[in-house]
Amino acid sequence: MDFKGKRVLITGAAGFIGSNLTDALLEKGAEVIGIDNLFNGRVENLEEAMQNKNFQFHKGDIRDLNFLLDLFKDIDIVYHQAAFTSVPQSVKMPENCNNVNVNGVLNVLNAARRMNVDKVVYASSSSVYGDTPTLPKREDMPRIPISPYGVAKLACEAYMQVYYQVYGLKTISLRYFNVFGPRQRDSPYSGVIAIWLGNIIRNEDLVIFGDGTNSRDFTYIKDVILANLLATEHDAPGEILNIGAGSPINLTDLAKLMLKITKKETLGLIYSDPRPGDIIHSYADITKAKQLIKFEPQFNQEAGLKDYFKWYKNKYNVDLDIV
Repeated sequence: MDFKGKRVLITGAAGFIGSNLTDALLEKGAEVIGIDNLFNGRVENLEEAMQNKNFQFHKGDIRDLNFLLDLFKDIDIVYHQAAFTSVPQSVKMPENCNNVNVNGVLNVLNAARRMNVDKVVYASSSSVYGDTPTLPKREDMPRIPISPYGVAKLACEAYMQVYYQVYGLKTISLRYFNVFGPRQRDSPYSGVIAIWLGNIIRNEDLVIFGDGTNSRDFTYIKDVILANLLATEHDAPGEILNIGAGSPINLTDLAKLMLKITKKETLGLIYSDPRPGDIIHSYADITKAKQLIKFEPQFNQEAGLKDYFKWYKNKYNVDLDIV
């Protein structure tokens, strides 16, 4: 995949996924404009990118249409990664979630349409499926989200399709399944893998919300970046695609695997009450992504965890013994 001569814009460029995507696109030869309001994103995530002459960073908010219009001029591809990202926070602050995730997306789409952007690649979420019992999750099955975050993501997928059907703007929505990897923050609102890695480094027991049978399709960041690049290379306008590892693991087994990899099996598992909005079981049928954009995951959960932990050890020089 060669991006030389392409001008791309990434919203949420200083975030976990956005910064990894920024680095990958710069490596592929693209000229990258990154925007972020730095509410969740961190400038330190862009340290390498800032050294590249093909990268520009602008602090700003997707809720500001004029800001977007100025920057979308002569852009070929927009990767929309910026979002109100936390399910638990969306339960506490549904208005804020809607304002960023729905109104912000409308601004991105309108700016892209007015500035004749060729394609918008949208970061959606498996949360749109809610707790429907059917497994694996397929794109054509009923979507019954159980959190304001999931509702917002579902609304935005519909907007992506409508802007293709009505205005001819090429859009594609990638439904991420539980992404983890380098630069994911260890905070109460982060993904569970980042939280548990922080616990392991501090020699603290791992807290599991629920009885530990909840299953997830944890997807390594490098596979998510691959999917974004493939979504640009292959034309599938108006489509919605699951992006996951395609293999579930329950939380108890995940916790035990993390402790095994880090040789911290003496740490305990503490079970706590389930959280509102948490989904019981979720994993992806990725057949459609394989067919339309030739997506093939390169990492299973164990391989992804080991790669992530090695990155963390080298980056922060922590005492982490990895099998």
